[in-house]
Amino acid sequence: MNSMFQFSYYRRIQLSFLILILLPIVIVSVFLLSMTRDAVMDKIRLTNQSVVDVMAKDITKTIDDLTYASNFFIQDPSARAQLRSFTDTQQIGSFADYQRQQHIQDFFGLVLAKTLNTDIRMFLVNGKGFIIPSSDPDQLAPFRQHWEQLRSQVDLDTPKRLQWLSRVQTEGGKGEPVYYAARVIRDPADNAYLATLYIGITNPYFEKLFRQAASGTFALYDEEGRLIAGDASVRFGGGRASDQTLRSEAVLSKTGWKMIYETSDQEVTGQIYKIFYIAMLFVVPFFALFFIVSLLLAKRLHRPIQKLDFMAKQFSQGNRLIRFQGKGKDEIAQLGQTWNRMLDEIEQLITNIEQEQEQKRVIELQALFAQIRPHFLINTLNSIKCSLILGGDLRHSRQIDSLMSLLRAYMKVNEPTSLAAECKLLEHYMDIMRLRNELHVELKVTLAPEAAEFEVPKLLLQPIVENALLHGFVEKLDDAKIDIEAERLDSRLEIRVTDNGEGMPDEEREALNRMLEGPETDKPQTYRRVGLINVLQRLRLTYGPDATMKLRANPSGGLTVILNMRA
Repeated sequence: MNSMFQFSYYRRIQLSFLILILLPIVIVSVFLLSMTRDAVMDKIRLTNQSVVDVMAKDITKTIDDLTYASNFFIQDPSARAQLRSFTDTQQIGSFADYQRQQHIQDFFGLVLAKTLNTDIRMFLVNGKGFIIPSSDPDQLAPFRQHWEQLRSQVDLDTPKRLQWLSRVQTEGGKGEPVYYAARVIRDPADNAYLATLYIGITNPYFEKLFRQAASGTFALYDEEGRLIAGDASVRFGGGRASDQTLRSEAVLSKTGWKMIYETSDQEVTGQIYKIFYIAMLFVVPFFALFFIVSLLLAKRLHRPIQKLDFMAKQFSQGNRLIRFQGKGKDEIAQLGQTWNRMLDEIEQLITNIEQEQEQKRVIELQALFAQIRPHFLINTLNSIKCSLILGGDLRHSRQIDSLMSLLRAYMKVNEPTSLAAECKLLEHYMDIMRLRNELHVELKVTLAPEAAEFEVPKLLLQPIVENALLHGFVEKLDDAKIDIEAERLDSRLEIRVTDNGEGMPDEEREALNRMLEGPETDKPQTYRRVGLINVLQRLRLTYGPDATMKLRANPSGGLTVILNMRA
């Protein structure tokens, strides 16, 4: 018996066919059934997971639209203005109240045009309980039935995000369920309460979403395990036996909701077993014929296996060009083609790794060169400065020293610095500009003690001073001055850059101020605007969107640029 198990795979197949023909057929049939069942189950599981993921993305997009809708009423100045006047409205008592309501409903129209979802309902409720629906007035009565229940769930001290409330049933349980969220709207200027936006997602939205799957059962739960939509028999934590149900889940990252999709095994395997039983009826008549052709079949089955074995050995020995040459569409041929694709991917991966290593080496060399060049320039300038000092040329050696300070600052422009150090750097910049343009401009710096060590982006004030030199002193050459002052005002820091140059026409200055306050800051048209806008953008990136820049005329006839930021 030991010699039998030392036979080749081909000999063992032949001997097995001769000794146990029927038994192998039954075993293989059952085995194939199990494999097919497992493969189908895996495929359906993957398909179900894909369906769940797609639906989760659809719901996430809807949530993003709802977030946009709530943000619109907070961020849009016109909407906020209408809401401020709407705060104390108790009823439509005048034509002005009616116009205000129509304006707010127009804002609803803009928001709904963005969402393009007819299953979304919105209601704006002020502090007096006055409700404005987004579109259909018939929706107002059902909403009033459960408004008190929803209002008790809203936290008025949480205005910065959507609050997910609960699922409610209207009209005594006969109407469609609606799941509600709320957004508390407060005035960003003084945090005063303006209104609460209630957003309802009706059950038809979820039903249309769930109908995309041909079979199975869906349920959507919030992060606390409360049903939002779907079949309540699909339990939040899973209550059915795992061997009887395929269960796929997806958690929505933005809300913590859980989407669950369950498919009964009977729906999947019933047809497979039916086909299997019918196929078994045809096995017996062909038993005799199969016995005759078994030897030839065994040999034919073994040949591609020999090729795969030979190919695996060749590849392990370093022959990366070897490929499977089998033809046909059977499992072995598909396995061979899969093997070929795997070898191609391995070959491509090796090539990519080699290319990445070469690119990494080039980048490292370039980084080293990038470090060498600035240091080479600084060292060269330092040598020139020393030569000038030895030659007694202190004026030009000081200019070289100022240039070196600026060059070091440009090399580390992304590092913060203190306001005092920034003003010191401006003095070096002025030394260079006096030499280049033969200007006689006096720079005066006055910093309050608490402002001197305030951390600011490096080279923040240089574009403002440069604008003053290039545009403010074109004609004025005598008694030119630039004053820099900084002081803390409550919780904010104010920096003022004042020149006594030619100034700017009032109309142009006001237009520039409006541009600095509004969305046009990404469309500069002149060099002066580019410099100012860059300073404002760096301020807001560093200190937040409430950082401001304003231009103001001063008594000396020049211009004052005022920067204001959180301290």
